[in-house]
Amino acid sequence: MAIRWRCTLCGQCCKSYTPFVLPGDVRHILSSLHRPMSSCITFYQAADFENGLSADDRRYLFETKRGLVVMCLSRVLLPGDEAGCVFLNGDLCSIHTHRPLVCRQYPFQPIEPGNARVPFQLMDNPCFGVYAEDEIVDEGPVRLNYGVFQEQQDEFMEKVARWNEDPSSKMKDINEFLSYIGLSWA
Repeated sequence: MAIRWRCTLCGQCCKSYTPFVLPGDVRHILSSLHRPMSSCITFYQAADFENGLSADDRRYLFETKRGLVVMCLSRVLLPGDEAGCVFLNGDLCSIHTHRPLVCRQYPFQPIEPGNARVPFQLMDNPCFGVYAEDEIVDEGPVRLNYGVFQEQQDEFMEKVARWNEDPSSKMKDINEFLSYIGLSWA
């Protein structure tokens, strides 16, 4: 089964989603752009998401003295009073070659979640804008990216779970969590 998809570069996905990022994504972005973490990463609470968080997304939340938060690419006000990704420039990603793994994966998923060996498909309602179906997607890079994403996500989820199991995490700040996962706010 071939996936038929072509992005039309409308930028709607970058305006509609708030991507959760993994520590490896953050390190890659910061080292590539030579910017401080504070310029592009925000720690959001579940209440900050208009439609809340799914049970699957809630596992990214980590406990701090500020409450449960999740590490994401920052959202900013764009021209036209529309919110979107901090890296959106017009309708294009300004860090396309350095974008997070989750952005690289969009809008593809394996038919069986978590199994990179099965065929991939488009996500349900894959686009908030428009897309064309006149190209066949090469699943090779999608499959490779998914494997790397799954590996890094699993490692991060284990760390988040261990952090959240510690009762003292509720008294710690975000900087302590960042240190725990090998990052620094500065």
